[in-house]
Amino acid sequence: MAPRDPRDVARSHDLVVDPDSPVNWHVFDDMHTGAGSNWPRWIAYEGNDTSLFEWMRERATECVEFLACCDLDLDLTNVKLTKLTLNPQGHRLRIRLPQTRLGLEIIGDPTLVQLSRANNDTGDLRLGISFSSDSAFNISTLSGLPYLRDVTAISIYCVVLGNDGFDCRSLLECKRLRSLNLYGAMRHLDALAQLPLLEVLQLRFVSNLAGLPELSTWPKLRNFVAWNVDEKVGRTLRQSIRRRTISDGEFFSVNQLRSQRWFIEEHGLPFGAWSTKNERTASKAFKAASKLLRDASDTDGAKTAITGFVDVINALSGIETSEREDAGAAVSLLAELRPDLVSVDDANKWFDATRDF
Repeated sequence: MAPRDPRDVARSHDLVVDPDSPVNWHVFDDMHTGAGSNWPRWIAYEGNDTSLFEWMRERATECVEFLACCDLDLDLTNVKLTKLTLNPQGHRLRIRLPQTRLGLEIIGDPTLVQLSRANNDTGDLRLGISFSSDSAFNISTLSGLPYLRDVTAISIYCVVLGNDGFDCRSLLECKRLRSLNLYGAMRHLDALAQLPLLEVLQLRFVSNLAGLPELSTWPKLRNFVAWNVDEKVGRTLRQSIRRRTISDGEFFSVNQLRSQRWFIEEHGLPFGAWSTKNERTASKAFKAASKLLRDASDTDGAKTAITGFVDVINALSGIETSEREDAGAAVSLLAELRPDLVSVDDANKWFDATRDF
């Protein structure tokens, strides 16, 4: 799973209704899959009709994706639901949680979602919760969410590159945390040493693992996955696992170690808003320049690679102010691949001297 724009779900719709129109959910009561399960198994709804959750007190549903169109109170007491995905879309949602276990995903700003539980419900929160970035909001912290102290399982999904990353220090509010899944750009990984109850730790598409504690830091750790991660720290993790005695029921894996160059080329190129033809040409030119930089032995070689990239952009049509800024950002990324040969400032000077757009 990766950060996404949940509005893509709404664009692919089966029925369009006014946000405030009531929906007769009971029309599905007699519908089942060929195997006998309730159908539909998955519902994506954008609107304000909270009777959806009243209906699910009578009829089990596997997954619901709910996109709000105004501030709402959602009472999930006694609902028969396996997973709920919420996108506040800028609105405030007040959620009363069920006493049964629920998988919950919050897309966008988590401070817009207030969670509460029944007065007689205490102890660990029976909730596996995911926080996902979208095109409008990137998750950078979980500070200030009071319910975190009772959550035992958390997943964080951030963009892989292009921001400062998620601040892992905000997880220290999760006093009962036992399972943690991190995807994308992270910072202050050293803070995870203060989560002594961790049993599961999974890291995916993390380009910088600096500060990650030794695996022996967590005495209860039984499941560890690092996949598509920083190759430098990843090699150390592999060595640590090789020295470790793996017991039955435990799983430790480090795979797909990646260079900073790979992360930039696959996830950090700034050409996404360009026309399809120009985006392909610019991406191809960037990768060619990146390869030349990798093999360069001196500053002249670095300059040839970077100015060659700019020459390709010069030949493209439709390069306006925003595209010029994107091309400049790409030149800075190229310089960051070989800081031993060229500074970002020098690369930008070559960029300005070479470009004719």
